[in-house]
Amino acid sequence: MERLIDNALIYGGLKRIHQPHLIERYNQALEAFDLARTKCTDFVIDATGFSPQVAEDLGDEHYLDPTGISRRFIILSPEQMNLPVIYMNFSSTPDLMRQFFAENAEAVKNLTLKDVIFGEIENSTYQIDDIEDILSIKRVNFRLNTHNRLLEKSKRLTRLVARFGTEPDAWRNDELLNGILELAHDCGDIRYNEIVPRRTQFEMHSFWTRHFNGVYVFHDNDTDTVVIGDVETADPLPDGTYNNRFINIEDHGAILDYLTETGRLETLNLTWLERSGILDQRLEIYTRMAMSKERPDTDLVWVGDVATDNWVHNNLGMLNKQPTYRFLAELRKAIGSGLIVNPDRIAPSQMLTALRAEPGHPDALLVNRFLSEFVPFDFLTRFIVNKLAFYNDYEGFTETQRDYAVHTITTRYFPAKQAMWRKLFEN
Repeated sequence: MERLIDNALIYGGLKRIHQPHLIERYNQALEAFDLARTKCTDFVIDATGFSPQVAEDLGDEHYLDPTGISRRFIILSPEQMNLPVIYMNFSSTPDLMRQFFAENAEAVKNLTLKDVIFGEIENSTYQIDDIEDILSIKRVNFRLNTHNRLLEKSKRLTRLVARFGTEPDAWRNDELLNGILELAHDCGDIRYNEIVPRRTQFEMHSFWTRHFNGVYVFHDNDTDTVVIGDVETADPLPDGTYNNRFINIEDHGAILDYLTETGRLETLNLTWLERSGILDQRLEIYTRMAMSKERPDTDLVWVGDVATDNWVHNNLGMLNKQPTYRFLAELRKAIGSGLIVNPDRIAPSQMLTALRAEPGHPDALLVNRFLSEFVPFDFLTRFIVNKLAFYNDYEGFTETQRDYAVHTITTRYFPAKQAMWRKLFEN
């Protein structure tokens, strides 16, 4: 974990909180959640206000998500809009936070000048016992509070100003006028300074959830398609119940058909495969990780291409027994030779290792995350689109494999994140 933190592979890109007034506001929000005040005087937060240092201080990494359903948030600054979310039970949480900030930018800016915003992202269920509970989540509501009641006062002032503009002889109503003046002292002129958020309800689009060891839910008009691995634990409803469809994550053919039929999956794109270098990336990682199993002491960071090629030549028989390696190697060779590749002759389990989401589809980010499930060896792709999977993989790496993973990510991805993202998932 220390290696990941030191190299910003985890807890990177967060906002530092060390100013006394912001720490006090953060503690006010913690107390409102019936939590202890933090003793931390210098910590970082993500888009939801979660802090790894505060979590350690409180002895509870779930302090902003105690039930795993209605995520709590603490907003100290509009700058949180551009921060990542480092701990989540739903993949939709970062997108929902960005939508909230974008739709209510002016109100967030004005409220956080004097106060702290806190609350939770409420949905239609208070507990998740089965898949039906997950499928019931269609939209969410940001329930908001402020410590100094600035938000509540602004709402009251808005109502009083509306009364003043509509009631006859309102200017003679001393109680109404005094109420406006008193509230305006705290809230300012709400005619020009927007304080009350415009939008707090948002649709819950397709998402992944950590519940039941990982479930993907895709929405298509009136139909929900659930891709799940732990079928017995989740005890899903039969296909057709409430227009739902269930696919086991091991059923690669059904997955390929579904993603293709719904327009979420780009057809086999040989130009992208060649231009992006994704096949070279996956073959290199696959080869070096396999080499480390045969030669545990090999320094995967500095082993040369010649030594790697020699190892591949000497172990080609073993590598070709691995369907994924053989397919990727043969596909790269065919593309390099200008040969025609017939997708109909490729097994679904292999095809899923060479595809990406349709770039223009609204679910593209989720689909690319989903596709990373089928290339468990490609730690670079998994770090980019599915960090939780990468962290789980990392726990099982040897020290040399960890060095190699960290070196690869920090030298290839970090220096040009946007360029690599476009190359892999957009261009």
